[in-house]
Amino acid sequence: MAAKKQTGGRKPSAPKKKAPPKKKTAPKKSLKKKTPKKGIGQELTRQVLAIAILLAVCLTGAMVADIFINPDTRESRPSANRTDMEKKRATAPKTAAAPKTGTAALRSSKPAPDKNKDLAPVMADPHPQTKKKSVGLKTKITPPAIVYEVFEGVDQGRSQKPARPQTKPDSPQIAIIIDDIGYDKKLALALFAVHPDITFSVLPFSPHGKRIATTLSAKGAELMLHLPMEPAQYPKVNPGPGALLSSMTPDVLLGQLRKNLNAVPGVIGVNNHMGSKLTADEDKMHQIFTVLKQKNLFFIDSRTSAQSKGEAAARMFLLKFSHRDVFLDNFQNVPYITGQLKKLVKEAHKHGTAIGIGHPYQATLDALKRELPKLNGKVEVVPASRLVAIPG
Repeated sequence: MAAKKQTGGRKPSAPKKKAPPKKKTAPKKSLKKKTPKKGIGQELTRQVLAIAILLAVCLTGAMVADIFINPDTRESRPSANRTDMEKKRATAPKTAAAPKTGTAALRSSKPAPDKNKDLAPVMADPHPQTKKKSVGLKTKITPPAIVYEVFEGVDQGRSQKPARPQTKPDSPQIAIIIDDIGYDKKLALALFAVHPDITFSVLPFSPHGKRIATTLSAKGAELMLHLPMEPAQYPKVNPGPGALLSSMTPDVLLGQLRKNLNAVPGVIGVNNHMGSKLTADEDKMHQIFTVLKQKNLFFIDSRTSAQSKGEAAARMFLLKFSHRDVFLDNFQNVPYITGQLKKLVKEAHKHGTAIGIGHPYQATLDALKRELPKLNGKVEVVPASRLVAIPG
């Protein structure tokens, strides 16, 4: 019995053979949980990479397209380039072309401006060298060009003779005034070299006006102030620094006039730059002439307006005065300027004297170099101050 008890006592020891290690499945469960997380991360990574590659392809395509597309064909290009292209097309030989459609057809249907219309303003650029020049991919910006104001037809029907010296010269005399001086020293000196009695009218506060005036004065040239005055097209057309405007009070206007006179050393007279509106304002002209009279300066009316009050104001103030007879270079080509010079000589033979106004164009220089020597013995070229007088 004792043995049986011992045997029976061993049986209860069987439960000691527990298998807790078999039940330790927690690590395996944690591994199974991490597996799906790793798969999601990889999927997100693949999606991000795919999006990045797609963006890179799109950007590369856009860059390639931008390189190979000609910027001159875009509608958003600057208007200045568009104007240059239109000029090239206008001067190119005409060839048969397909009918225009869309925007091109609308543009071509616009009527051309009437250049022969009386009193039509001509806005020109007397300094063609002051423009933007493209050098490779870079754009060289030079100082902005100025414009001057001329009116075609302003002299039609004019019957009043200009105020000129009472004593008739032995031979016809002409004065040539070159306006808009102050931007190109080389061209100004070249014009002086053509004839020493050419008169130069200098713009106040122009980039090189003071230096050019000093140089020309030292050489004996006669100088005038080219006085900026308000045109009828203001503010669309701006006469530039130092402009006298109809909206100015008398004190402001006279103050600006004195500043302009002080800005150009050595001037002995004045003529107007633009001014089609202000020269027709009697009160403003009276204000201006009070200062000119005090300083003993003469005034030559460029006559950009048929309604100019310049001569009447000069008569009232007993101020030496005259006005322009011929614009020499409304068009910048030598044959035209040559024809205008002949017209100036004809006026001088008719009235004894005549005044022509030109601008610092290369074409004007070329025409004067060629034609002035031919005038020896026909007319005398004199400074503008010789052809002014108090109006009778």
